[in-house]
Amino acid sequence: MRNKLPILIILILALLPIIFIGNVANEYKLKIVLISFLLANTNAFIYRFKYFKPLILLISLLWSLNISTSFFFSSKHQISFSSTIANTFINTNSSEAVGMLSYNKYYVLFFILMMLIYFLSIRWLSKNTDYRFLKANILALLFSCLLVPIDYYISEKKHSDKIILSEHFLMGTPFYNSSAMVRAIYENQQIRRIMSVKVNFNYIKKDKDIDTYVLLIGESARRDHMSLYGYNKITTPTLDIMQKNMLIFNQAISPAPVTILSVPISLSNITLYQLKDKTHYADNIVSLAKDAGFKTTWISNQGRSGKSNSLITIIANMADNQKWNKYIGYDEELLPYLDDALKQKGKKLIIMHIYGSHEPSCNRFPENQLISFSSNEDDNCYDSSIAYTDQLMKKIINKIKEEKASILYFSDHGLQRLDKNGDIRYHHGVSNPRKDTYNIPLFIWYNDNVNTQYRHTGVVNTPFSTSDNYYLISDWLGIHHKSQKHCRSPLSNCFKPQKELIVIDGNKNLMKYSELPDEKDMNDFDK
Repeated sequence: MRNKLPILIILILALLPIIFIGNVANEYKLKIVLISFLLANTNAFIYRFKYFKPLILLISLLWSLNISTSFFFSSKHQISFSSTIANTFINTNSSEAVGMLSYNKYYVLFFILMMLIYFLSIRWLSKNTDYRFLKANILALLFSCLLVPIDYYISEKKHSDKIILSEHFLMGTPFYNSSAMVRAIYENQQIRRIMSVKVNFNYIKKDKDIDTYVLLIGESARRDHMSLYGYNKITTPTLDIMQKNMLIFNQAISPAPVTILSVPISLSNITLYQLKDKTHYADNIVSLAKDAGFKTTWISNQGRSGKSNSLITIIANMADNQKWNKYIGYDEELLPYLDDALKQKGKKLIIMHIYGSHEPSCNRFPENQLISFSSNEDDNCYDSSIAYTDQLMKKIINKIKEEKASILYFSDHGLQRLDKNGDIRYHHGVSNPRKDTYNIPLFIWYNDNVNTQYRHTGVVNTPFSTSDNYYLISDWLGIHHKSQKHCRSPLSNCFKPQKELIVIDGNKNLMKYSELPDEKDMNDFDK
């Protein structure tokens, strides 16, 4: 070798992938550095052959994409890329993806910079590194690949969960984030089994003098930013004057901080200890309502994007009718679909999944509906998105005011509001979440046409987790389960609040809600 500079460059390329990797076992970090070292030398060798240069360009792209992904989630959210996040990306449509990229353009520039660094470094190494040294590294890399099956066999013996060979292999390479994608694809394959599961329901159906039920699923709405719950800015004027017709839950808690986890859990007969067995999701509000004779419609502004293997889409596809916005627009664009659903005869359950206050919240409503609640732009955007949802609620109520109707609204989760010297950010609390991430609005509204004996109004001051929504919504629909589990519904006479509310973070780790920190106690971006 002519000098020590090539070795230094190779070492830098080998160490860069683990800088932002997060909380990963040292065993994997060592593997990543070793494979990165051997791969860089191998790339430098094959770069000398012109037909392999496109391959080096592809490897440079994947290498930089992996580092940029880790850097983004580490610096912005203090988390590692996981199968849950991968699932979110898999089921994200193109318009949302473009929006996310435009909102994080500096990370895109970081990706381009990393790609140039890797590609140009390989190019330089191919011209300045000893041929025999590079050739020896190729043999070492091939030998390492031969050891993968043995390493996989040993690892599988240590873990109770099924380990996928490609997932295990990728975890020890500079493309380790791809292992989360492999896991997500595997989980999506398991999800497809849900449609073939036969559920044996056991319930008594009682008429509640209601013909039209609208289940409105909000997005990223914080309870403490609604004047309905005492917020000092009037963000929910419609709801504020309708409280006499409402049952308001003052301590509703979401089970998870991301939509892809919280919505399926909130609609299904499943506990947080059963999440690995996807077949439990077959017993959900849609399949239950259909079995009870309701006409069911799913209307969504969350964007289907052709995917049919997310838990939310699987549940939605069980409905008699589904309407999806091809591209994510304003939530009011769903109203014509609601008009069509209301034309159906008989008892009907209409589920509307809106985009609410999802970040960036300023994109959730027309520009002329931005309200200056304060001097901070991010707060104004978020509060205006809450106000826009309130106006949407008003339009929905006007459409069903002549019917015997009721609306049950809950948000999938909240958002974390981070304040550093007046620099405000709202984002999902995927890891290291605060209580505010889980504090959500939940209420039931009844039309005046509904007989008073079937209305539940007032307030529920006891803590309630929407992981028990299955039983609450069942009771609301007049479906009473014969098992003791029906006591998990606040509408039942035997309801007893849970002594300890359990939630999960974005990586499905179980946590006690009571032990989570409050937002007011944490005023920095380091969480």
